Amino acid sequence: MTSHRDEVSRILTLTKGDSERAFALVERQLSVLVLRTQVMLSLSGIVITVTGFSGRAIAQTNELARVLVSAGIVIVLAAAVTAIGGVLRLRWLTQELTDDLTQTLTRMLEIRDAKSRFLTVALLLFIVGFSCYCVAIAQMLIHVELAR
Repeated sequence: MTSHRDEVSRILTLTKGDSERAFALVERQLSVLVLRTQVMLSLSGIVITVTGFSGRAIAQTNELARVLVSAGIVIVLAAAVTAIGGVLRLRWLTQELTDDLTQTLTRMLEIRDAKSRFLTVALLLFIVGFSCYCVAIAQMLIHVELAR
């Protein structure tokens, strides 16, 4: 993993020292994090909505399905809260501007990396919660009584 100092140096080389282009480059990276967070939140919303419609049917299957669907929905909610609080928390990049371009870019990279860590945690939580949810649905499907 490279240091922020090395990354700032490469950004400045890439942008030929143009502070506006350097700022925009890091700003685009932050936009990617927000976009990916929005996708995860949309998927979380789908899980929560489907649980509202079919959660009871899943929970009536057996004890394992009840535990899994309950754990799944709580973990997916934790993922959403982590993403909202860690990635979508708003602070304008212009608030980070200083007279020293290197210092400004370093601070922006620190913000990017912190938001990246929050998104990683949120995605891991989502995967665990969604997996619990899917296994609960599989339990329901396995235990379906077929009409004869």
